[in-house]
Amino acid sequence: MNKFNNYLNSSNNILFYSMFLMMLILSIISISLSNFMHLWLLMEINTLIFISMMALETKNFKLTFNFFLIQSISSLMLIYLMNLKHSLFNNSEWINFILILSLSMKIGLFPFFYWPPLINKNISWKMIFIMSTTQKFIPLLLIYSYFNNIENKFTNFMLITMSIFSSLMSIIMCLNENNIKKIMTYSSLNHLSWMIFIIIFDLSMFMIYFSFYFISMMFMCLMLNKLDIKTFQNLFKFQYFNYKEINFYLSLNLLIISALPPFMTFLIKLNSIKILIEGMSFSSSFMLTMISILTLIFYMNMIMKFNIFSLIKSKFYYTYQLNFKFNFYSLILTSFMTLSFLFLMFKFIN
Repeated sequence: MNKFNNYLNSSNNILFYSMFLMMLILSIISISLSNFMHLWLLMEINTLIFISMMALETKNFKLTFNFFLIQSISSLMLIYLMNLKHSLFNNSEWINFILILSLSMKIGLFPFFYWPPLINKNISWKMIFIMSTTQKFIPLLLIYSYFNNIENKFTNFMLITMSIFSSLMSIIMCLNENNIKKIMTYSSLNHLSWMIFIIIFDLSMFMIYFSFYFISMMFMCLMLNKLDIKTFQNLFKFQYFNYKEINFYLSLNLLIISALPPFMTFLIKLNSIKILIEGMSFSSSFMLTMISILTLIFYMNMIMKFNIFSLIKSKFYYTYQLNFKFNFYSLILTSFMTLSFLFLMFKFIN
């Protein structure tokens, strides 16, 4: 019976990572596409793969069905409005606005920011990573494709307003939150707002921002998944000799994601602010920057809690060594930061 269970788990893991690889390939293909309908088709295939992964990983029918329902409603709205727009040759402001709303529902942007935390708190860290990165990539390219084809000030204003409110709500919702999965989901919402602003004005800058966020989230979720941390209270259960080392790498990842100097994410955001000031009003850029500074509150709060638990653990628990390849992760992070630095220096020089 044990051999059968091991074989089943092994088969499920192979299937899971095969589907994830397929999602990555679809995302890479989408970069070369500019047609709205082609991107929509790839996005729906990506969503179906993710739903299959969720069903395989969680085995929770209600959770999977709720996610399927949200994605189905937004997709139906999107395709109906696109057909209506083309058939009537109508460039109505309200059609454009509802179309943006349907994309916002799909990625969990304001005012539809309530469903991602409810889903994410019940799924694994692997699924949270995919939900926060790969699942949002093609919808963001759809927004870019759409904005390249229309010149509608009302729709532009509404999307910018929704992005600012999303970033603001991510701070408010995190203030008294203890669930780390929900905190990282709100963090993802804040980064999503930045990505929307950047992709409207500079696609290449969006690519480097998204790539760095992808790598940072991957390491963060890998560590949290390995340690099986869901809330701050879970930190009490560890009895590892290298807990301080784990704490150091968790804190390092949070600092990178938070875009504090001297990390490369700070230079990326600095360049992004320059692009935003050139592309839109100074007041909107200033507001987004202030909100981004405020997000440091919950990042610093998490780092403080990690360090407090580290001090408590060092006093009360016996220890043994955790077999975890942090040196490898450190090497990869350093290499990626160096490449990002060279890219940005080249961009500044030119």
